Amino acid sequence: MIDLENLLVIKGVVAAFRFNDDGSLAESVGELDQENASLAAQLCYANGRISHQSSNVLMTISGMAGWPPRGWMMLGDALSICTIANVVCFVSNAGVSFNEVVHVLSEVGHE
Repeated sequence: MIDLENLLVIKGVVAAFRFNDDGSLAESVGELDQENASLAAQLCYANGRISHQSSNVLMTISGMAGWPPRGWMMLGDALSICTIANVVCFVSNAGVSFNEVVHVLSEVGHE
């Protein structure tokens, strides 16, 4: 079974969590305490909803289907957030392989 621990073994991943359909925290591992993990879950849920709304606008404007996002990334100077479905990881940008993170997120996010 693939779980959140699989994300922590990737170089640069500092925390991972899964949130429920209402934005509440389902589970977390790594360097985020419960309070900050809960806040991050709410942030990621809200960003996901915004991404879906934006994809609906793109579909309308372009007339093409296929825009629903599977996930999103927010890149910061030192720390970034990567998410697919309702699984999220925070990564330190120094030396992380975003390709590896997205690959494992895809597996964990579609159990």
